[in-house]
Amino acid sequence: MTAKILIVDDNHDLRKLLAITLDTPDYQVTLVNTADDAVPLLTSFKPDLVITDVMMPGKMNGYQLCDCIKRNPGHSFMKVLLLTARGRPEDIKEGIRVKADAYMTKPFSPMLLQAKVVELTSTVRDSAHSDSSKTSVKDSNRERSSSKTPSVEFSFPPRPTSLVNIQRELAQKTPDLRVIAQLIAADIALSAALLKTVNSPFYGLRNKVCSVLEAVNLIGINRTVNLISAESIRQSVPLPKGMENFWDDSTKTAMIGASIAKRLAMDPNQAYLLGLFHDAAVPLIATKYPDYLKAHLDFYNLEIEITESEQAMFNMNHAQLGSLLARSWYLPAALVDAIRMHHRLDLFTSKIDSSVLNLITVHLLADHIADTLKGEADLHYLMIERKVRDYLKLNSEMSYQAVVDIALDSINQE
Repeated sequence: MTAKILIVDDNHDLRKLLAITLDTPDYQVTLVNTADDAVPLLTSFKPDLVITDVMMPGKMNGYQLCDCIKRNPGHSFMKVLLLTARGRPEDIKEGIRVKADAYMTKPFSPMLLQAKVVELTSTVRDSAHSDSSKTSVKDSNRERSSSKTPSVEFSFPPRPTSLVNIQRELAQKTPDLRVIAQLIAADIALSAALLKTVNSPFYGLRNKVCSVLEAVNLIGINRTVNLISAESIRQSVPLPKGMENFWDDSTKTAMIGASIAKRLAMDPNQAYLLGLFHDAAVPLIATKYPDYLKAHLDFYNLEIEITESEQAMFNMNHAQLGSLLARSWYLPAALVDAIRMHHRLDLFTSKIDSSVLNLITVHLLADHIADTLKGEADLHYLMIERKVRDYLKLNSEMSYQAVVDIALDSINQE
């Protein structure tokens, strides 16, 4: 079924470019100059998608047009894409406030715009005509916007064969330590990474471990598999330009988190994995969308969850995508949930399992320490810092500083 698109922009050349970009049999396109001109067409034309500029002459701007659409129950099937040169964090925040379905900045890539329009128009007909027999499973999932499931398809890197074989052995009734050690030793990169991690300060071993079998015997099968999973993801996720230090930074956060967890009698291995995996989807999204990385960094300056900002602009978020990646790699359930929820600002008012909340709070503190070392600040953490410290029973400055000192020692000795 042909989707109706209403383009609202006072720039004649841009309207023409948009019309050319969307000139396919799949779309019926109507062009207007201002938001004031667009309002009567909401009833007469009934567009499935409104693509609107923000700053235009007349009584109404693009934000107000979007708000007008979203407040009208009769327009509930309409999607709104804000296409504007205003790309500051406060502008994006306003777009989220008026419930825009997507936000793109000018100058834009016609190919990215086409992809975004395909995403938005693939769902509008299903939501407007719920009895359609053509609704696909993929589109039905997209309609569950409250779950924030990414609607753009990504190809997750497959688990390396060595990890698959190790996990298969682990699934046996009586896993054989020697078999697991042999599988790891056969992969030079994995065995070197395992020995380096086991000999690092947060394990606190008196004597240096020299063989894979010895390492597996010392830390146990489950911890070994977690560490191998962590190293495998490093090797499997390519880094786009501008993210060359990503894994080094993630490893530092992982080391700090593991040290804090050990100090607080929590699981240092899963804390390490969360530190490494928590943003693993960021390079995947940045590779697909070149403009994502800058926007991702800007989102940290907004007083709303970063995942909401990402959802509004890219129709996906890295926490949800990262949790799906972790699940596809058969990582522990608590870790998968922690990755999905680690940016939530309502952690302490939601019913979150203690095993997951333990992981998240340790990670938040670790990430804060790592950011501080780089001279950076995360507004989101500062908003809930006191609650994090209270939860971890680090109320006094003395207890807090003791944990910070141990965390710093762990990375200084690495």
